[in-house]
Amino acid sequence: MKKRFRIPIICLICCLLLGTIAFAVNGRKITATYGGITIYLNGQKQVATDVNGKVVEPLIYQGTTYVPIRAVSEWLGKTVTWQGSTSSIFINDSVFSDNEVAAAENVISEFFTLFGDKQYQKMAALCTGDAAGFDYSSGVFGMKEAKLKSCTYNGDYSAREKKLVFECSFAMKPAANSVYDPNQTNTTCLIYVKKVGSQFLIDEFASGF
Repeated sequence: MKKRFRIPIICLICCLLLGTIAFAVNGRKITATYGGITIYLNGQKQVATDVNGKVVEPLIYQGTTYVPIRAVSEWLGKTVTWQGSTSSIFINDSVFSDNEVAAAENVISEFFTLFGDKQYQKMAALCTGDAAGFDYSSGVFGMKEAKLKSCTYNGDYSAREKKLVFECSFAMKPAANSVYDPNQTNTTCLIYVKKVGSQFLIDEFASGF
């Protein structure tokens, strides 16, 4: 299966121009339709992406549409894990519901709204563990100022960590003596949110995957 989708660059160029691709697998030539395929789930348009967020186009070969298994599984609320040692794909129910993901995301949004308003004690009240003991007046993860631009949930990583994990991007101003360049204005980090009873609290800040 992996060989079937290992397509040379020249084929991709032809695909963009002609809408079809042709490549060889084990000496056999295969022609498939590529590009311009739109997928809807319950009336909502979906865009398939890989684990890095890059758009992946579906293919049609001999009347069958091939789409990325990770994208489709995640659209249906599942998590996908690749085990390289056995060349196996594991599809499982999500550990957290959509409502839990939304609640955790709201906590992150509220946390950075409070950061902009310099409400540092209220920020700490939205945290647990080591994150609850930080002095946020000195900054958050090396950022003296931060505006949340995006917050993307990673269900696969969350299933492994047993916490809700989000990759967040910011427009920011570096704190003094931080690892950032003084002129840097954008960054990303991971934010872990832990469910404590019925509450969702920020548990950890970390660098990217």
